[in-house]
Amino acid sequence: MSELIERGAIPEGYKVEVFDGRVIMTPQSPEQDWTVSDVKDAVKASGIARERVFGDVLITFPGENDAAPDLTIIDFDAERRKNSYSFLDVLAVVEVPSEPKDEKDYVRNVQKYGRFGIDFYMIADPFTTTVTLMSEPHAAGYRRVVEIPYGEPVTFTLATGERVEIDTGTFPTRDADGT
Repeated sequence: MSELIERGAIPEGYKVEVFDGRVIMTPQSPEQDWTVSDVKDAVKASGIARERVFGDVLITFPGENDAAPDLTIIDFDAERRKNSYSFLDVLAVVEVPSEPKDEKDYVRNVQKYGRFGIDFYMIADPFTTTVTLMSEPHAAGYRRVVEIPYGEPVTFTLATGERVEIDTGTFPTRDADGT
């Protein structure tokens, strides 16, 4: 999969991941793109350099399926490995579900990111119009889970001391039937 990504063999507009032995190829919705763009703008406005925030870049997890989160914030001294980074470099991850009640985002990623100690995991859900911010990772997920309705700000402080504030008032919404 990494070789295909490096060669650009993924069709434009699609996100491809291997998860639990399955290849998942998902077209990105406009809502996903707009939400990720809004979050990325807010992260950069918080003073975090663009080199430390990106989307759909491979993050490696030893002994597990690698991931390409919708948005990743990495540490100052993160070491690039060709076109990927190690989970050890990740400070926060943001995902935008592509379908209602997406099991990958709400169950499997919660367990995986928590188990690997990713400090913050944020799900911006255009179907429920809710942001779920998780922190205090542990072996089975996260101890602290806060739900914030769209329109309310989301604020968290990274391990580096950098404070991120995201205005969710511009996040687009989507009906459960996909409209």
